[in-house]
Amino acid sequence: MNPQDPLSQLRDIHLPDPVGWWPPAPGWWLLALLLLSAMTYCLWRLKKRHQDNRYRREALHCLAELEQSLAGQPLEYCHAMLALLRRTAKTAYPDQALESELTPQLLQRLNQQCRRTLFDETLQQQLTVLPYRADPENIDHLVISLHTAIKRWLEQHQRSKSC
Repeated sequence: MNPQDPLSQLRDIHLPDPVGWWPPAPGWWLLALLLLSAMTYCLWRLKKRHQDNRYRREALHCLAELEQSLAGQPLEYCHAMLALLRRTAKTAYPDQALESELTPQLLQRLNQQCRRTLFDETLQQQLTVLPYRADPENIDHLVISLHTAIKRWLEQHQRSKSC
């Protein structure tokens, strides 16, 4: 080493340590907290929606069981479907006194809860006179249309007024 050469006394350039990925900056912590909160809220809403629609799934299951168990008895099947509709409507709209309504009025009120008419006037009229007929004719057509309307109502109705 030459004492007169000042450059020989210099050391090489030292690079700083690389920036680590941990711990993250405060903005990333905030973003992670926001994402976690959003996922928690979405899961909570899904669970609540699933629980709120439990009555609907059970009613659809009961309707399928009624269809199989009362296949050869159309009059009893009609009565059982209407009873199921009343129970489900009472569960969906507990603040309304639907269980004491006559069948046509019940169907009209359920139609009011939806955007479209599911229970038409002919169906309501046929159900009005059905209990008073000694030998009901064309009951198979009535059973099919009632089953279709009830199934559609169970699948599509909302607890609010936007079915």
